[in-house]
Amino acid sequence: MERKAHLVNWEVVCGDKVNGGLGIRKLTLMNRALLGKWAWRFAYDKEALWKQVLGAKHGLEDHGWRTKKAVGASGVGVWKEILKAADWCWDKMGFKVGKGNRIKFWTDVWCGDSALYQRFQQLYILAANRNALVEDLWDQNVGEGGWNLRFIRDFNDWEVEMVGELLQALRDFKIVWEDDSVFWKGGGSGQFRVKDAYSWLDRPTDVIFPKNKIWMERVPTKISFFAWEATWGKILTLDRLQKRGWQLPNRCFLCACEAKSVNHILIHCTVVRVI
Repeated sequence: MERKAHLVNWEVVCGDKVNGGLGIRKLTLMNRALLGKWAWRFAYDKEALWKQVLGAKHGLEDHGWRTKKAVGASGVGVWKEILKAADWCWDKMGFKVGKGNRIKFWTDVWCGDSALYQRFQQLYILAANRNALVEDLWDQNVGEGGWNLRFIRDFNDWEVEMVGELLQALRDFKIVWEDDSVFWKGGGSGQFRVKDAYSWLDRPTDVIFPKNKIWMERVPTKISFFAWEATWGKILTLDRLQKRGWQLPNRCFLCACEAKSVNHILIHCTVVRVI
């Protein structure tokens, strides 16, 4: 069977067109994104029957946002694999405070882009209850309600400023009579989308690629592919054939002056310039 030349690295081919790829999906990452959707749905859906069945079978943890680890030799394989493959999903979820009875004040991501214990580590160490829920530190008896943070000792002078920064971060948040909910941080809509999840898992590079100048609506696909290969410098010119072990002279067939390369035949060749 004849072996064909592989012009472009497969990792590049599987990249998004914005980053110079062809937008072909990697099956492994696509599978993880699809499995992640089930972890998202379990946290997001409220009264779905399938969620109630899984919760009754495996038990709940993290105040009902997810099930406990699936154990056993039979009847748990599917959900076990979903939990294993979708663990990454939690890094892209945030919480929207309602009643505050299912969100941990210090360790869940609900106030800003990171958990409060990461931004205020010294105050977290001094917290009277590091596992406190949001509702535990909210006092409804203060006017329209306010934060009642509890610590194990009085503050030193240099710690008072940190408390002020924490209260400033909490200023726009308060308890309301709605259920706590989750939102997806990987997209603008707040909803989980497989496309957004795949893009996050793929972790694209910072390559600046002229996508709009190559993949144009009225340009034949064959020409667009040629331009794509040329942009990556992967056209099978004579110099590249020599690198692959071909024994042949390298001279431009048009000008017969210089060696044939991608840049030469598209930019520098005197005959091409005239054309």
